[in-house]
Amino acid sequence: MSCSLSTNPATAACEAALLHDHMTLDMDAVLSDFVRSTGAEPGLARDLLEGKNWDLTAALSDYEQLRQVHTANLPQVFNEGKYYKQQERDSPQQVNKTERPSLQRQDDIAQEKRLSRGISHASSAIVSLARSHVANECSNEQFPLEMPIYTFQLPDLSVYSEDFRSFIERDLIEQATMVALEQAGRLNWWSTVCTSCKRLLPLATTGDGNCLLHAASLGMWGFHDRDLVLRKALYTMMRSGAEREALKRRWRWQQTQQNKESGLVYTEEEWEREWNELLKLASSEPRTHFGKNGGTGGGVDNSEDPVYESLEEFHVFVLAHILRRPIVVVADTMLRDSGGEAFAPIPFGGIYLPLEVPPNRCHCSPLVLAYDQAHFSALVSMEQKDQQREQAVIPLTDSEHKLLPLHFAVDPGKDWEWGKDDNDNTRLASLILSLEAKLNLLHSYMNVTWIRIPSETRAPLAQPESPTASAGEDVQSLADSMDSDRDSICSNSNGSNGKNGKEKEKDKQRKDKDKNRTDSVANKLGSLSKTLGIKLKKNMGG
Repeated sequence: MSCSLSTNPATAACEAALLHDHMTLDMDAVLSDFVRSTGAEPGLARDLLEGKNWDLTAALSDYEQLRQVHTANLPQVFNEGKYYKQQERDSPQQVNKTERPSLQRQDDIAQEKRLSRGISHASSAIVSLARSHVANECSNEQFPLEMPIYTFQLPDLSVYSEDFRSFIERDLIEQATMVALEQAGRLNWWSTVCTSCKRLLPLATTGDGNCLLHAASLGMWGFHDRDLVLRKALYTMMRSGAEREALKRRWRWQQTQQNKESGLVYTEEEWEREWNELLKLASSEPRTHFGKNGGTGGGVDNSEDPVYESLEEFHVFVLAHILRRPIVVVADTMLRDSGGEAFAPIPFGGIYLPLEVPPNRCHCSPLVLAYDQAHFSALVSMEQKDQQREQAVIPLTDSEHKLLPLHFAVDPGKDWEWGKDDNDNTRLASLILSLEAKLNLLHSYMNVTWIRIPSETRAPLAQPESPTASAGEDVQSLADSMDSDRDSICSNSNGSNGKNGKEKEKDKQRKDKDKNRTDSVANKLGSLSKTLGIKLKKNMGG
């Protein structure tokens, strides 16, 4: 037996209104008590109280923890607790302690320029606190730095009306980048072939030459690298980091292979000049402007926002070592004119592993960035109520199921003789990474999983069309290496020279079996994907 309870609509509406008014009065009282106890900005007070469901004691505890994190670099509101203490020092008049302290805007107290933060509701004091905490953690210049293992995630915007959601998305998302990369088949193609794969969205990122570090900071913390913490760390590692020489060798090796394709040969002086130029680009100093008379303008004017030198793909590789975290860059492969015709390659897309850091000291969850029109953006997912699609993944292949380029994966070693060994085809061939070796590296640094895809999109796993393939008559061509690498996925056999006929036949059968097994696995499972972190921050500040 069941019993339904009903009530008069007018009475229910009246009771609801009274309840709402009572709750509003209670929240106002709690907010007033919090501000009176701490002297905090009302916006910050409301943020903390809402985070604790208006539990005054819990919110005060959180405030005290925030205040103690980095007191020296916080605005006066954190340092003093109440504003009247500041007034006692600055004003000759004594303030009656029984009087309620007058509230001041955080803008009037903060010593640094307040930056535009769009429509974000995150308290500027919290963002300032987070930046100070990050700067404090990174001030000792010990590398790699301790960085978060989580990835920023946008809140679920589908709960809002279509007009309001569109307004928010226009402000938070790089619409042009998303459209360009999706139309090029580089971004979100996986969401159409895999129901468990979320779409990734490029966050709006300031284009001041520091967009790589801004994008990385947004992807981890939800705010820009305004204090240049990551950029300074990048410069320091390239200048004096313990991994400097190994990183330099990897850069020179990849650059040498690229130079061979265009017939370029550098002298030692030119190599040193190129390296110094890379180091100069990473500097945290703004660009220096030159006047018409040839003199310098003394850098960027105070009335202008600073502009920094744009960074290159090698800086992405170094950043992976600073973060101790793989970085995946989603980008088109060719730069196109207004008519859509390709006229120059784009080398940024691919996978950057912190290869000079042991895998057990690295975070397995990659940082995912987008690159379009010479601009980096953080690629993040959006919360969804459907738990079956809670996991965000990023394929390690392109839409044609070719493995993404693995940048700077080869270190020729300390004993490599430049100018001699790089012309030795035998030694060059020994450094070419097989597909098996690349997959082993990916498994070492990331939690790689296979994602099942529909049969119409199945294709064998292939090597990337790498722009750094070695050139030369006797060096294995990229097309040949694709077949060779496919054979080596499940076999370590390097050939059958010096073996009798029976052994050769066994090797051939084993190769055929391994190749068939490889085709079967690739056809059944499809593209590689990387699992991103699930617990993600939700605060957003610029």
